[in-house]
Amino acid sequence: MRDRRRSFALLLAIVSLILSACADAAVATSQPAPAQGLGGTAWIVTSLNGQGVVPAAPPTMAFGADGKVSGTGGCNQYTAPYQTTGSSIAVGDIASTLMLCEGAAGTQETAFLGVLRAATSWRVGDDGVLHLDGAGEIVADAAAQAPTPVTSPAGSGSGLVGAWDLAEMGPTADFAHLQPTIEFAAEGTVSGFAGCNTFSGSYTTDGATLTFGPMATTKMACERPGSAVEADYLAALSGVTGWAVEPDGRLLLDGAVPLRYARH
Repeated sequence: MRDRRRSFALLLAIVSLILSACADAAVATSQPAPAQGLGGTAWIVTSLNGQGVVPAAPPTMAFGADGKVSGTGGCNQYTAPYQTTGSSIAVGDIASTLMLCEGAAGTQETAFLGVLRAATSWRVGDDGVLHLDGAGEIVADAAAQAPTPVTSPAGSGSGLVGAWDLAEMGPTADFAHLQPTIEFAAEGTVSGFAGCNTFSGSYTTDGATLTFGPMATTKMACERPGSAVEADYLAALSGVTGWAVEPDGRLLLDGAVPLRYARH
């Protein structure tokens, strides 16, 4: 009789454990998925510490799902680790290319990278605008998707290869009688004339995505208008994120400031 009672008690304990485990699983299943934070989003800065940005050189931010944020400060390219927890954000040490940045674009870049590094909170308003706050404030609009190449196979950068003459930079086609250029080599190198100095570096493509490596430039002193054209052109190149060969055969380098080229 005693053995039967022990067996029954053991059976009740096992059933209780099974029911408890099922209940816990049901609760876990009903919990919402973890928030994805900023991962997989890209932004163009419109305001820095309450002031508008340099029109031809707006900073950009692309938050990767791998925990890295990258973009342009308006002149140089940068990358840094980041982490979000709820509405909090922490940005690690920032690494950037070392191209000389003069004038308003250089001043803006220094301020932007400092505010980004010191950011402690983030939010996206009902209007879709991103706000990063901390020691200062960054306000940014969502970046448009990069265009899809129309004349080259997906995943191939072959349509880029060759020499190109700049035809349009943003809304202007006036380069003070100068002819900025760019040339893409099949082995992944890029070079060109910026308006006074020449530049060179590396590039990679992934479908419609185009990424430039650090650029090196010659250091010849440049007077206006060459210096102004060069500063705007190099800043625009540093913000390029995508490419496409358009139906009329022109090359589009898409980014904060779109660049269009004709075959050399």
